[in-house]
Amino acid sequence: MKAIVLEKLDPAAPLAVTEAAVPDIAADEVLVKTHALAINPVDIKTLEDYTIVRDGETIRGSAASLLDGVSPIILGWDIAGVVTAVGTDVTKFKAGDAVFGMVRFPGHGKAYAEYVAAPAAHLAAKPAHISFDAAAGATLAAVTAWQCLTRHYSVKAGDRVLITAPTGGVGHYAVQMAKHLGAYVIALTSGGNTALATELGANEVLDYATFDAATAAPLQLDFVLDAGGRNDATWFARHLKPGAPLFYLPSGLTKVQQQRYAAQGLNAAFKMVTSEESAIEDIARLLHDGSIVTKIAGVYPFTEMKAAFAAQHKGTAQGKIIIRMPASA
Repeated sequence: MKAIVLEKLDPAAPLAVTEAAVPDIAADEVLVKTHALAINPVDIKTLEDYTIVRDGETIRGSAASLLDGVSPIILGWDIAGVVTAVGTDVTKFKAGDAVFGMVRFPGHGKAYAEYVAAPAAHLAAKPAHISFDAAAGATLAAVTAWQCLTRHYSVKAGDRVLITAPTGGVGHYAVQMAKHLGAYVIALTSGGNTALATELGANEVLDYATFDAATAAPLQLDFVLDAGGRNDATWFARHLKPGAPLFYLPSGLTKVQQQRYAAQGLNAAFKMVTSEESAIEDIARLLHDGSIVTKIAGVYPFTEMKAAFAAQHKGTAQGKIIIRMPASA
């Protein structure tokens, strides 16, 4: 099969397509013939083993630590495709079923390949009217948003929810999901994204360039999903209701930061997504009934993964960057 195989994590890697063996499947797995993949900032951060030194503490802000000592490596987690074989314990799917999901995150997903061995529990049936491209997009980013809004915190009707980077991968799903859950959604973004944030369902859009957090009337927020990570948690402090959680997504928080925030009465925490059967099933239902849609920022052939990474690295994509697999895949 065609795959992008690395001997080690290296930001200079050409991400060239090569030949690899079709993986065997375990009893609880299915073999998926991929039609589309999606990439995320964490893919890039993992390739470069993105590391932050803050408050004297080193944070490896990706999934790279989980791949220490692993070789060869096939990156990626987000897939959509068709089941070609099922493990002996699998009853959820059969050969020919169209599926999508986030495979083994955090871990070694091995998604950059024509065939992926995936735990059946990490996949859901793709709604028939949803394209493989759109389904592939609604995996890591969508599950991240959903887990934050419904697992780590439970958004309720009438909650005032602020979402940063509301037109990016995670953010554009989060706005739609929060709206679906009945929240009053405030999007914080740059001016060029105002129209899309409104289209996605934001009740109010604030511009980074003109919104002065220090002097503006308090927003009385019940919850903040900081997908962008542009500002320190204290920047939001006067706009949060007492005890309101602020979830920070781009990378971890140091112990010093956590202690400082706690001393200031801030309920701030880093949240990482994990593969979860009920979450991907929920995403399938949201896609099916139109409660969420995938905005596609660009589609790249599998052979142009390096260009796709460059586009993702700019940090300005509206929605998801999709990788389309060869027609023969």
